[in-house]
Amino acid sequence: MERKLFNFKSEKGFTMVELIVSIFILAVAILGSYYAFYQMVTTTALVSSRLTAAYLAQEGMEVVRNIRDTNWLKGNAWDDQILCSFGCEADYASVALVASTNRFLNIDSADFYSYSSGTPTKFKRRITVTSPGTDILDVAVQIQWDERGSSYTFSAEEYLYNWK
Repeated sequence: MERKLFNFKSEKGFTMVELIVSIFILAVAILGSYYAFYQMVTTTALVSSRLTAAYLAQEGMEVVRNIRDTNWLKGNAWDDQILCSFGCEADYASVALVASTNRFLNIDSADFYSYSSGTPTKFKRRITVTSPGTDILDVAVQIQWDERGSSYTFSAEEYLYNWK
């Protein structure tokens, strides 16, 4: 059996066209991966903000429910200091809704969202409470924020009843 030795000098290398095509394919793969990663990071940030907005809307509902329950405990009318048809603001420490001045919520030292001192956030909350009939309140909460040059809104609505 005869053995042939590989002769490097007789073999030709890559042509310029092959080299350009391979660099192009590699560049497309790298740029595609970068774009996919960028989209994932952007989407993750937006989803996180939407989740925070949903919780802030839920908290707004709970604030109104807390004011209603406090009215019952104090013997006041169940809807005392709750009706607000033009938009109000309130936080977890509120005992009444106050007219909205379109302020940003802050995060206080205990990591609660409030309108008192703290680190400003990108979120604004507007609570609207109307009475479509006796013994019923329509509570609507709207959260607004800006992110990456776009404005976003999250809205929630529920009815509260004078069931007592």
